[in-house]
Amino acid sequence: MFRSREKIVLALGAAAVVVILLLSFVVIPGVSKVRSLSKASVRAEKDLEELRKMLPELSRLDREVRRKMAVVTASANAKESPLTRLTGAIQQAGLPQSAFSLKSAGPRKGEYVSEEAFDLKVENLTYLEMVRLLKRMESGQLPVVVRSATLKSRYDDSKYLDGTLRIGFLLPAGR
Repeated sequence: MFRSREKIVLALGAAAVVVILLLSFVVIPGVSKVRSLSKASVRAEKDLEELRKMLPELSRLDREVRRKMAVVTASANAKESPLTRLTGAIQQAGLPQSAFSLKSAGPRKGEYVSEEAFDLKVENLTYLEMVRLLKRMESGQLPVVVRSATLKSRYDDSKYLDGTLRIGFLLPAGR
């Protein structure tokens, strides 16, 4: 039937076909899979390194949130309205009633807390007074957060500021 020479050529051809099929269906896809897994591993290691760098900041933020939530919970049963309490706190900070106006900007609901937003407009404050007011609002006994601050120098005297603060008064979510 086949001569020995033809058998050898046929066997070598079959072996070449098997090698080509192995390369195209097993080896080359396997190598590309190893490369992609290697790149993914390098990316995962970099992400893990970044997370480890962020751990002190995350734990500090966790402590701040827990402290703020304790203040929110403690002040939940107050009889006065948030507007009255905010007005009193601002006056205790040393601002006379004529130097500011406080207007409601509407509520927002969250998963753990709800927030009543207020716009606080202040006039004729020095930079230091504004910084003290911001610090007192953030770290005071009321459950408030300063969402934004827009400050403008007065045109008549540049050492004084006019500003608008967006303040969120935090309440427990069920209230």
